Amino acid sequence: MIDLDQFMLPEHPGSESHVVATYLLRSEAEDILKLAGTMATEQTTGTWVRVPGETREMLLRHRGKVLSCWEIPDVENVNSRADGLREHVVQIAYPWENFGAQIPMLLTTAFGNISMIGDIKLIDLAFPKGLVEQLPGPRFGISGVRELLGAPQRPLLNNMIKPSTGITPEQGADLLYSVAIGGADIIKDDEVLGDTPFSPVSKRVDLYMGKLRQAEMETGEKKLYAVNITDEPERCIRKAEAAVQHGANAIMLNFLPAGFGLVSSLARNPRIDVPILGHLDFGGALYASSWHGVSSHLLYGKLARLAGLDLLTVPTPYGKFAMTYEKYMRIVIGLRSPLYDVRRTFPIAGGAVKQGHLPRLFENLGNDFIVGAGGAIYAHPMGPTAGAKAFRQAIELMMAQGGFDGAENDYPELKAAIEMWGIHGQE
Repeated sequence: MIDLDQFMLPEHPGSESHVVATYLLRSEAEDILKLAGTMATEQTTGTWVRVPGETREMLLRHRGKVLSCWEIPDVENVNSRADGLREHVVQIAYPWENFGAQIPMLLTTAFGNISMIGDIKLIDLAFPKGLVEQLPGPRFGISGVRELLGAPQRPLLNNMIKPSTGITPEQGADLLYSVAIGGADIIKDDEVLGDTPFSPVSKRVDLYMGKLRQAEMETGEKKLYAVNITDEPERCIRKAEAAVQHGANAIMLNFLPAGFGLVSSLARNPRIDVPILGHLDFGGALYASSWHGVSSHLLYGKLARLAGLDLLTVPTPYGKFAMTYEKYMRIVIGLRSPLYDVRRTFPIAGGAVKQGHLPRLFENLGNDFIVGAGGAIYAHPMGPTAGAKAFRQAIELMMAQGGFDGAENDYPELKAAIEMWGIHGQE
């Protein structure tokens, strides 16, 4: 028997008090409405069986409510339904007073135990304004980072230092300097280089920031260095505070292994008043399956933004990531589209991106993006400084005339990159 009290229409006035979770569900269950109701109860007030103490008042106030349940295709006649697995999109609303203004308990509520019931994927979350206003969101965002760097319109250039790890702070500082004078706006540690005996964070900050200031004086451009402070929560926060105190002007976090809650703690900390750059690693373990996990556009879009990331490396369909174009664009939409009054997060398009990808990047993203490049800078035939220059030349050509149109031949660095790796679609 279906408990009709578990259901409400999406237009219900309680929408401001609820977070709406949307799931893709595949099941052999004959009564999908009953299964959806069980999911709503499992994640809020109860368990698989009614227990003493579940009063009607408690259920009405705290139990999840099923909003929608759509079968794919939209079967109306029982004779049209094939035997076996049935596919549905299910929406459940959860009272956010159950978990408060924080993402860890939100995800526990929206996708805790039910993530293990079979073929089910969390594909979206819709947030009420009152909850969003209590989450940190980006402190700087696109506009703030542009203001820090004095670059109001053009796309920015981010470089991840290569080799990724195994280098000393002295070697890394020289590599940073070589790309900074070539035009990189933001230089970051690679995600696999943490706080190690051969390269302590404290020493990297001292040496790298010294080289960064030297490059700023020579180029007349402001630069950011994002030091990787990923660690266990208490050590991560102490490390970030110490790095900023010693001159770091940005920090970087492998945010999915570290956790959304840690991102928010960093974003709320008044002693860490610098942009936070999030790295995309570990995402495939969460989103790659079509029928399990959490959709990439939710992880890298709204959740990353609301948690407080100012910049985020995102997987692109151009290079080494097996990301569909539609998912890639939905991630960018989640980072940049209006979300109440939350600042926009700067997407960093990376993953084997080369100078010849700039026309496609502009076509897809407009101006509000950051090029994330490592190999195409350090493996440039004329060296890393030329590799960075080639990216800046490509950006300038796109800003000036909307394409290369043979003008790349007037710039030796860009010409060499194009000759080596081609233009997107012509590699």
